[in-house]
Amino acid sequence: MRNIFFIVIFSVIALSGCAGQLPENGDGGEPLVQCGDVASREHLNVLTVNLLFSEIETRDQRLDSIAGFAAGTPVDVILLQEVVGGVLVDTANSALDLQEKLRARGGEYDLHTAFEVGLPGLLVVANAVLSRCEIDVKMVKRLPRASELEFKGRDIKLPRNVMMTRLNIPDFGKLNVYNTHLCANCAADELGGQLDVLLTFVGEVEEFFPQDNPVILGGDFNIDRFRGDPFEERPFYDRIIDADFTDAYAEDRTLEDLCEDADLADTHCTVGVSSLDVGDPGRRIDYIFVKDVDDVRESRVVFNTLVSPSQPTVSDHAGVFVSVELP
Repeated sequence: MRNIFFIVIFSVIALSGCAGQLPENGDGGEPLVQCGDVASREHLNVLTVNLLFSEIETRDQRLDSIAGFAAGTPVDVILLQEVVGGVLVDTANSALDLQEKLRARGGEYDLHTAFEVGLPGLLVVANAVLSRCEIDVKMVKRLPRASELEFKGRDIKLPRNVMMTRLNIPDFGKLNVYNTHLCANCAADELGGQLDVLLTFVGEVEEFFPQDNPVILGGDFNIDRFRGDPFEERPFYDRIIDADFTDAYAEDRTLEDLCEDADLADTHCTVGVSSLDVGDPGRRIDYIFVKDVDDVRESRVVFNTLVSPSQPTVSDHAGVFVSVELP
């Protein structure tokens, strides 16, 4: 994550809230959001991508690229991190901007936004979920603050969150999707504390909504299995797996071969592979974890321009796309 603008550092206002826009038809009747094809094709397509809030000049073009990919695939659920809004960034909500671009391509998506940090009206940063399926329930859990920035010798602790979005899939049932963005450049105990709260929240929600349907947990986890400085990060990845999640992208691949060399970024890396991230080490820190799925039909890293020049640049992160088979 790029350093947050100094104006936000000065304010450091934790903003916990949800916002969303559900498309409706012209006479105020049933929502236009439809995903009836999901049950008939028996799989759900999911994309996660960190939008890089600080890159303003190219944002419209980058959102166009994401919308084009989503429309052509099609992507049913889009997990977004570093959604931005405010006068300093010339938009009320960049997730809302993406929703409009998807609509222009014939796709209606429900929107759930959960603000994390910022000064309302000036600059706020958020996570968001866009879904072709109607959002039935929305929840947000604040994660413990973590020291991610330093200003004049003082640690600046920033808030994070995890959001739960319960989807209503016609002729299939309900499915819970979680989206998060864990701390960057924080201490091991702070990352562990956020992960503790996140996994506890997921467990409690799943107990409240008992079901056999798949569970999806995605986002920017800032966890690289191979990074050992300033601390070993592999144990944090293992804790997610120990919570009965499967790393969807790693299915049918050799885990130890996935972006193992930080000096030589490959097709599996999600940072160090973008033209907005030139020179940074190759890392795999963006994931989609799944539980109770029959199969992962397809998985790939997208928007990794430096590795795949035909791919557009949409952020300093690549995106992760998976298609999961529904039971």
